[in-house]
Amino acid sequence: MEESRTKNSARNASIAVISKIIYIILSFICRTIFIITLGSEYLGINGLFTNILTMLSFAELGIGTAIIYKMYKPIAENDKERIKTLIHFYKKAYSIIGVIVLIIGLSIIPFLNNIIKEPPNISENLIIIYILFLVDSSISYFFAYKKSIITGHQKEYIISIITLFTTFVLDVSQIIILFLTHNYILYLVLQIMATMVNNIIASKMANKMYPYIKDKEYTKLDKNEQKNIFKDVKSLFFYQLGYVLSNGTDNIIISKFLGVLSVGLLSNYTIVTSALKKLLSSIFNGITASIGNLNTIKEKAKKESIFYQIMFILFFVYGYISVAMSLLINKFITVWLGQSYVLGISISLALGFDFYVDGMRYVNYTYRNTLGLFKKGSFMPIITSIANVILSIILVNYIGMFGVLIATGITKMFILTAYEPYFIHKNAFETSPKRYYKSYIYYLFVTILTFIVCGFIINLVPLQGILGFIVDGLIITVIVMIIFILATFKTLQFKQTKETLSLILKRKLKENR
Repeated sequence: MEESRTKNSARNASIAVISKIIYIILSFICRTIFIITLGSEYLGINGLFTNILTMLSFAELGIGTAIIYKMYKPIAENDKERIKTLIHFYKKAYSIIGVIVLIIGLSIIPFLNNIIKEPPNISENLIIIYILFLVDSSISYFFAYKKSIITGHQKEYIISIITLFTTFVLDVSQIIILFLTHNYILYLVLQIMATMVNNIIASKMANKMYPYIKDKEYTKLDKNEQKNIFKDVKSLFFYQLGYVLSNGTDNIIISKFLGVLSVGLLSNYTIVTSALKKLLSSIFNGITASIGNLNTIKEKAKKESIFYQIMFILFFVYGYISVAMSLLINKFITVWLGQSYVLGISISLALGFDFYVDGMRYVNYTYRNTLGLFKKGSFMPIITSIANVILSIILVNYIGMFGVLIATGITKMFILTAYEPYFIHKNAFETSPKRYYKSYIYYLFVTILTFIVCGFIINLVPLQGILGFIVDGLIITVIVMIIFILATFKTLQFKQTKETLSLILKRKLKENR
């Protein structure tokens, strides 16, 4: 079982990396053509409406997370009847959610003029554009439920391959359409078609891999069990709502106070940060089902040990990338789009800080979901989102866009990151969270110190353009690895991670002989 988990996690992660790298390359090519053919005004609208629909995803209510959690045990026991029951319940719930998203989305239309400070200079009707975004968001709920059984079986790599295929076809098609017609409406219609195709292919694949889920005869969940699931969903709803509000209000506030053009300029930065987040989340999501499986059978000490090993890996990965992002993203934007699209070092710092805070939370978020601790701390993201909106509105009047972005990272770190480890340690490990706080503060200190050292050294390098970007990147990589290793090589987590990587490498070498 241990080897199977490791193998599945490694396969999920490796395929996710390859697919996301290709996805990132295609995204940047498509974004470049988008800017050339349509301009910054359309970028702003694209970023704003994407943000609004992201916020509407709270209607998912956490049902997906709750159902996948319920699947871990029957999948481990190969209980097909139980899995079938959950899948059909999931289907019914998601059909209702799709309708809810559509209705709530339509109700926002009368308020669009209040969100946008100044109407953008575009020829298309804003309401039609918004409705196309809404349709793309809502239809996915009518097909996506069968992906859960693939994810629950630790075969996330299959979803990655399907997504890569549909993304490739979509981006190529959109590039052709933009070059030939400069038509934004057709661009969005292609997006809707790709969403449908992606979910239909995943659905057919699930049917092929697990044909028993097609059976029309299945045991319905009894009322008590439905009640228990909805108790979890209720808790997840507030957690999900708070999360999307914390991450989804920035563009809306910026659009309201600074204008949609500012949203467009920022979106060039967020496409970089989002691409990196998706790449890394694909890697780490590949081990989520394995953690879920582990948490159903292992003792508390083992769970806690794996928890801190994952936290250590997150520090290395997100610490390195947040430092590199903060120092390099402006040079990247200059090389990619030109100096006129650069927003400045303060914006890159705020984005890098939020990236680090979000990344380090992954271990808390994953353990919370895979252990079924849905009721614990469900109100904290709501408090975080309220604090974020208030602080953002205050700061935007004094320090502009930087104030909005830094408020997001600050509120998440001082509220969510401070509280989540407490209930996880108390309920899952039955130990004190002091070890977590000490580790977190130490990792943060090392990351800040590394950022200062890297910033000082690359400022001495006079190179500009692509060569300057590459040289700075190499310098940062070397410095980060040296400082991070020196700061942690005596820790248990460093030794455990080294041993795990050695075992994986030996196994790969043995397989290739």
